[in-house]
Order: sequence, then structure tokens, then C-alpha cells
Amino acid sequence: MANRRDVAINTQKTALNALAYLYNQFLNQPLGDLGFTYAKRQRRLPVVLTVQEVQLILDQLSGRDKIIFSILYGSGLRITECLRLRVKDIDFQRGALTVHDGKGGKDRQTILSPALRVPLQELIENAIRIQQQDNIRGHE
Repeated sequence: MANRRDVAINTQKTALNALAYLYNQFLNQPLGDLGFTYAKRQRRLPVVLTVQEVQLILDQLSGRDKIIFSILYGSGLRITECLRLRVKDIDFQRGALTVHDGKGGKDRQTILSPALRVPLQELIENAIRIQQQDNIRGHE
């Protein structure tokens, strides 16, 4: 399977477990030692966009979406990490972002591009204004 059909290791494990179950449960015959070894697939390098390609994408965006994509690219965040950022995770003084519960459940710090400082501060101030207006309307 691994050599002829180029299947993943988990697929190989599933097939081997199915054979073992067939022999042990239905045929009442031990499968024995097959001398089976999992084929290892070569790790492929990821496809990475060039700086120019990223700039072409960013040029098509504006506002909040442009800030989100700029954080993803400039700070190396995953989508869920970026969307879970809180205001208190942003350190404008140090130019850093704190990611909580990232890959592997770990916390880490990464850089915040200086070019995002002003747009991000404006976005936060706008969100605060909207929240304050909603609070005023809620008390009327």
C-alpha cells in the first residue's frame, strides 16, 4: 500500500489493524509477525508566497481585514490565534503580541510590525467608541 499507492501512515495503520482484526476475530487464526514496517513519506517543503505576492493580496484589502491579514503575515500567527487576540495581548510599547493557547496549547510572544501600530490603535479606539455608544443606548 505504501509503495504502490502512496498512502499516509495512518491509512497503513488502519489497514494493518483491519487485517489483524479479520484474522484474530473471524478466521480465529493469529496473524503472526508480518515484519511490517511503515513507509516514511518525504516531508514536503511548504509553498510560500513571495513578498510581492503578499503585497498584491494586501493591496486588495482594506480596514479590519487588511489589519488581520497583515498580522497573520507579519507576526506569523495562525488564523485562530489572530482571531482570539485580545487588546491586553497587544504590547504597543515593546512591539509584541502574546498568543495564548497556540499550537500545542502553548503560550508565546511574537513581534508586532511597527507599520500596524497606528492602524491597530485606531481599530481598537473605534471598537471602544462603538461599545460606549451601545452602552449609552442600552441605558436609555
